[in-house]
Amino acid sequence: MLFSPALDSICVQETGPICITDMLVLVQDSTHWLQIEPLTSTVQGGTMFRHRTPKGSYECTVSGLRWLCERDVILKYHFRNWEPYSQLLKDMQCTQGGPLLDITMELGELEEVHLPHCVCLGTNSSLRSGMKILHVEEHGVSLEEVHEVTRFHAKILHPKFSPISVILSYIFSWNIDVHCELMLYLTVKRETLIPRLYLFPSNPGQIQVRYHYYRDDLN
Repeated sequence: MLFSPALDSICVQETGPICITDMLVLVQDSTHWLQIEPLTSTVQGGTMFRHRTPKGSYECTVSGLRWLCERDVILKYHFRNWEPYSQLLKDMQCTQGGPLLDITMELGELEEVHLPHCVCLGTNSSLRSGMKILHVEEHGVSLEEVHEVTRFHAKILHPKFSPISVILSYIFSWNIDVHCELMLYLTVKRETLIPRLYLFPSNPGQIQVRYHYYRDDLN
């Protein structure tokens, strides 16, 4: 819960999505990740996240990104806007399955990276085969097969980075469930309580944009 007395507003954000369907069918999610907070900086109006980690398995508490490294690494990344690529996804007959992350390695290499996704796998095991990894490159895009899919992540081995995300083929994306997060804002204006309720797919990039938009709107 975030509270700002100066703004007379309260923001409640439910994090760590819980999916009853996943729980009922025992969709697995690994638990051996050390959660760490990123260092942040502002670059061209956006937030850049940076991590320096020794050998181990880690999960960013902000983005949900996971990685495994065998030696010291430094990585930084920021969220990219999906909007410039919306027509491209339509042409590919695909839809976004998670945040678009622009990742750069400043030191070392990763053995594995686990990209966050918001697709509820539920009882439909075929959804896994419909997932691909989209790489946005300088002269186009390329697709990569997913090595493994867990409840909230898609795993790839020995990754090479560009703007990257999980996407889902249209064939598999009709009438699917997605993991969502709830954001509730309560604002007091002239002694009137004004609630605003947002339901988002579990996409940290979209949630961050909405949070900053609403915060700036209050200011």
